[in-house]
Amino acid sequence: MTAMQLLRKFIVLCTAAALMAGMLTGCGQTGDNQTVAESPRITDIPNHLGEWQQDLPREKEDSLLSSSSVRGMVVCKGGGDVLAVSYEPREEKESFDYWDISVPYQSLVSVNTEELYQLLELAVQVTGGKHKSADVSLKEAGLEGNDTSIFIAYNSEQREGEKGDPGPTAARNILIGKEDGKGNYYAVSEGEQRVYLVDKAMTDAVLNADPYQYILKIPALVSVNSVSQVNILLPDEETHVMKQSEDKWLIDQEEVEQEKFQEQYGKLLGIMITGELPEDFKPDTAREPVLTLQFLRNARGASDIEVKYYEYDKEYMSVSVNGMERFLVDASDMFF
Repeated sequence: MTAMQLLRKFIVLCTAAALMAGMLTGCGQTGDNQTVAESPRITDIPNHLGEWQQDLPREKEDSLLSSSSVRGMVVCKGGGDVLAVSYEPREEKESFDYWDISVPYQSLVSVNTEELYQLLELAVQVTGGKHKSADVSLKEAGLEGNDTSIFIAYNSEQREGEKGDPGPTAARNILIGKEDGKGNYYAVSEGEQRVYLVDKAMTDAVLNADPYQYILKIPALVSVNSVSQVNILLPDEETHVMKQSEDKWLIDQEEVEQEKFQEQYGKLLGIMITGELPEDFKPDTAREPVLTLQFLRNARGASDIEVKYYEYDKEYMSVSVNGMERFLVDASDMFF
C-alpha cells in the first residue's frame, strides 16, 4: 500500500469525527469558510549545560553521589560531545518529560528516564567514590591534552530518597586516559594532579552509550495542554486544522466535544519510531512530505513543533522534527 493510500485513512477519520459531532461540512472546507493554517514559529531549544560547565564549582571525586541528584551529563570523546543530557523543566512540558538529550537530538525527543537513570548510576560510580591512586604522571597516564571526559552536574544537597531542587549546585569533570592493562583506565579530576584508576567496563558503558537507547520511540511527544492549534497538511495543499481554547474545541472550524478532540489528537501522536536512518543517509532535496503536522504552542517562548513524514521505501517512512531527520517509522503506522 502506498503512502498516499495510507494517508487517505486520515481523511476518512477526519470526516468520521465531523459526522460524530453532527457537522459533516467541517472537514477540508473551501470558499468563504476555508480552513486557515497559521505558520509555525520554530526556534532552537536552549539548555543549561554550557552554563553549568562554566559556572558550577568543582568538587573532588571522593564522595559517591546518588544518581537521583544528577541534573546533567556530557560525554566527550575525541574532543567532541557524543551525548549530552540535562534536566530542563519547562512550562510546555509534563513533569515526566523534563529530561532533554541535546546531543545528538537537539532536545527534540522525549527521554526514557528509566533507561537514563541506569546510565547515570554508572556515571556517578565512575565520577565519584574512593578510587585507588595510580603512581604515574599525567603524561604517562595519557591525560595531558586529554580529549575524553565525563562531566556531571548535580545537586550536592540532595540525599538518597529525596526529590531535591531542580537545579544543580556543583559539578565534576573526569578526564579519562590510557588503560592500565589490568581492567582500568587512568583518570584525573579536572584541575587536580592525582591520577587514579576507574573500572574500564563501567567507564566504557558510559563513554559508548548509544543515545537511541535512551529515548521514547515517539517522534514528538507534544502535550495537548501546551497546544493551541494543530495543522495537518496533506499533499495537493489539503489542510486540516484543530484548535482549542479554554472552553472550545474545533476541527476544521466545527465545534466538537473535548473528548473527541483529545482522541483525535492522541492518534496524531500514535506513530512510533522503529529505527534510525543510516549514517550515510542523504535526503532528496526535491522530495515533498506526504504528511506534515504542525503543533502551535500556547506557552510563551516555547518553540512550535513541525513533524514531517517522507517516503523512504515500501516499508518505512523517514521523519523530520523541526528539521532534524534521524528516524524511521513503519509506513503502516500512518493509519490514524
